[in-house]
Amino acid sequence: MKYLFLLLPFVAFGQNDKIKHYVAGASISAISYSIVAPRVSHRDALLISFASGVLAGVAKEIYDSKGNGTPDVNDAIATALGSFTFTVTINLQSNQSNRRRR
Repeated sequence: MKYLFLLLPFVAFGQNDKIKHYVAGASISAISYSIVAPRVSHRDALLISFASGVLAGVAKEIYDSKGNGTPDVNDAIATALGSFTFTVTINLQSNQSNRRRR
């Protein structure tokens, strides 16, 4: 029940393109987290992974605005939401793991 918020982007956007942006944001964050987590603190890994997803979304829309597509602020928001969802999920999982160890 507590992970019900993960469905929000699918209901809120209801567009295939936005879902792709959401999944891309989550994927970029997951990949960057897996790369940086062994090298930095958990907090820094979360920040870096979230920032990488947001940055990718903004960069994609800047690229589109240069005549390479149709820029859409909602696309950047969907990408950021995917990144945010991954970051929150990893943080929740980490907190649960830490509680179990105590």
